[in-house]
Amino acid sequence: MLRHFLNPPNWFTSASLFCGLYAIVLATGVEGEPNHYRASLMILYACVFDMLDGRVARMTGRGTDFGIQLDSLADMVSFGLAPAVLLYSWGIHSLGTLGLVGAFIFALCGAFRLARFNVMADGQAHDHTEGLTITMAGGTVAAAVMAHAASGRTMVEHPWNVWLLSMLLGLLMVSRIPYRSAKSLKLSRETMLVLALVCGLVLAIAFKYRFPTAFISVLGAYVLSGPLEAIIRHKRVEVLPDSDLLGPEEDSVEIEEQISRQ
Repeated sequence: MLRHFLNPPNWFTSASLFCGLYAIVLATGVEGEPNHYRASLMILYACVFDMLDGRVARMTGRGTDFGIQLDSLADMVSFGLAPAVLLYSWGIHSLGTLGLVGAFIFALCGAFRLARFNVMADGQAHDHTEGLTITMAGGTVAAAVMAHAASGRTMVEHPWNVWLLSMLLGLLMVSRIPYRSAKSLKLSRETMLVLALVCGLVLAIAFKYRFPTAFISVLGAYVLSGPLEAIIRHKRVEVLPDSDLLGPEEDSVEIEEQISRQ
């Protein structure tokens, strides 16, 4: 067991786990009044450490099956339980039992998302992920809380909106909607132009308003990108010519060929 403690990638995973635990402490107000802004910040720090542990594992060649399982357990705490507690403490505790149900649904869907990923994992990097990742869902919750705090408001005026947000993120995590991963980005001229425009828009929002507002804008756009892209892809399939004249196997091949040409 000592060799696992001394493995550098596990240090970053452990740091992510600590951030998730501390976020729960801050959100519940064990040390005094709940500090939702700092709790959100700790979840975002956990996101950073979560991104680094895999990269450190690849750089050092010290990735192990133990580290993969440890990463999943840390993700459940930092991006499943911590955001669920934050959602309840910040925005939906006033709903009573229904608020607790909303927080539980978020945590439960996160657990199911991780379990499905572990079962289907083949060790290969893919262009798309099936469903919204638990890291992005937890990060979106943290960014929403920070944006609310940055606006100067201390209380949530419409808790049902927060409840719907928790349900939406939970359902997207367990859905089969494909989301683009970083590997899907091809460094073409068009891609670089789009990235430059996005960065410019983020900076403009950050300067005019505040950084948390820009951050939630980016994460919110990513959360919506999966369903929107799925709808567009479905519409393209519907308008493909002569597809109804083909047999089941030929129809599938023809659709894939036409989509790839587009």
